[in-house]
Amino acid sequence: RQMLGMKDDGTVETLARELGLTRHLKKLPDALSTGERQRVAIGRALAHRPAIIIADEPTASVDPFAAEKIMSLFIGMVEERNITVIVASHAWRHIKQLGLRRLAHHTRRSKDGRMTETVVSG
Repeated sequence: RQMLGMKDDGTVETLARELGLTRHLKKLPDALSTGERQRVAIGRALAHRPAIIIADEPTASVDPFAAEKIMSLFIGMVEERNITVIVASHAWRHIKQLGLRRLAHHTRRSKDGRMTETVVSG
């Protein structure tokens, strides 16, 4: 909190409680499991009350059950705080279960090879 210049307004404690991390607040990262580290990363992203969060494979390093729990928690917190979230993921089942909008893209090159464009749809 101090290093980040954040006010001591209870945000960290609230997020830790919501993410099930209260008992781990004094621990260093190497004392946490992979899933706990993922939840800490989510808490750190939310602590600043951003308007937008871009998450690249936020649950890639945890098992499917933990991933589902973490994503549900993450999306619930994003909705509660009215935050826009962009998630890059290959876990299409989770994306569908969470009711997220799926975007797809393809890249094409001009016939002369001088221009490349990526088209996003969905």
